[in-house]
Amino acid sequence: MTKVEKHMFGLDEAAMAYALVAEKLFEPDGSFISSQSAVVPLFVSMLFQSLEITIKHAGIESGLFTLEEARRRGNRSGHGVEELARLAVERLGGDPFHPVIMAMTFANRDSHSYDVIKAMICGDQMKKTRESYASRRLGYGEIREGDFALIYPLADWIASVKHTVMSLPKTIEALSQWKSSASNSKHFAIWLDEGNFL
Repeated sequence: MTKVEKHMFGLDEAAMAYALVAEKLFEPDGSFISSQSAVVPLFVSMLFQSLEITIKHAGIESGLFTLEEARRRGNRSGHGVEELARLAVERLGGDPFHPVIMAMTFANRDSHSYDVIKAMICGDQMKKTRESYASRRLGYGEIREGDFALIYPLADWIASVKHTVMSLPKTIEALSQWKSSASNSKHFAIWLDEGNFL
């Protein structure tokens, strides 16, 4: 019988940690990031790392997939946010990518979260950024001009990612309800029990 090692931090805590570090790099007014160009790819990488871990945690905790399935699916390195979101949608029987993005952002405090998270997961403007992140070139700064993009305003981008992590319990509940529902609907929240989210 093998002993399972307990991690010091959960995936939800790791996702929040990356978002908080990105937020600290930006504070108080973004001047540090704007004056230190080498930091910008790392800042972007942290936001993508936070989102990747958020998707993994939500998918695992709601029973959509296992950690091993997530590692196999997320492009060869296991770090593709688009691939992980697609896996979740396939397991739900929804239409890419709206259902998962809605489940992840419906409880967020800011109105722009849906658009920001959608851009990160499947938006054309972030395609090269996703590829650079998934290959780990972004984290190592092994990039060329045009290999990544930013979402402005940066403060809103940070807030959207952070609020998506903060909403993880509601995301997990929504995905769990959806997964266990007998409905064949491909749209989000047809059977959502609103009483659980007040």
